[in-house]
Amino acid sequence: MGAPVKAVTFDFWNTIASVPTGAMEAARRQAVTDACEAHGLEVEAELLAAHLDQVGESYHRSWSEGLHFHPRQGAEMLSVALGAEGEAGEQVAAAFLGAGRGAQLELSPGIRECLQALSEQDLRLGIVCDVGFTGGELLREILDGENLLTHFSGWGFSDEVGHYKPSPEIFEAALSSLGATPAEAVHVGDLRRTDIAGAQAIGMRTVRYRGLHDDPDPGTEADFVLDHHRDLPALIGRTS
Repeated sequence: MGAPVKAVTFDFWNTIASVPTGAMEAARRQAVTDACEAHGLEVEAELLAAHLDQVGESYHRSWSEGLHFHPRQGAEMLSVALGAEGEAGEQVAAAFLGAGRGAQLELSPGIRECLQALSEQDLRLGIVCDVGFTGGELLREILDGENLLTHFSGWGFSDEVGHYKPSPEIFEAALSSLGATPAEAVHVGDLRRTDIAGAQAIGMRTVRYRGLHDDPDPGTEADFVLDHHRDLPALIGRTS
């Protein structure tokens, strides 16, 4: 069984919540379009879409290679591509980085009840997340808006740590703030390459959640696989 479980960390996207396919991209296009129009910058829709795609490809290439690509780098890349300088550039960047506020968030089924049950077991909860372009500060704001923020006290957001999963640093940042060792912690996430392999490499127990996304890529399998968050509190209880 191992050491008693004191802490549980969660991935954010496709574990705690998701957005409909294409919704985040649409929110970014609209936010940047509005910022450009507010400063008199004329940008054709097709050209904006191409620049946004280029920024997204740069991020995904870096993420796949494990080379950190800060959200601000993407925002700056976009501003330069659009010819937005000075205040206009700052507003375009802010619109790009803040677009997550306008995207339709969908909580994973049962996650609210799961977090409440784990908290009632006196477990310390944290998040370990590769943020993309929606940074940790905004994700905390989103959690607060859903009345979920108070469940969490440990953080490992890639834009704040400077590393992506499966690097040990991002898991260690969350565990340090939770006051737990890897042997005392369980990580819950949807991806084998990042969530499962990374957590197992530092000695955490792992759960692959496939209720929103069943990872098709091969790789290290988790200690447990769950389809619904309602089963997690009992599993953690047995594991402890």
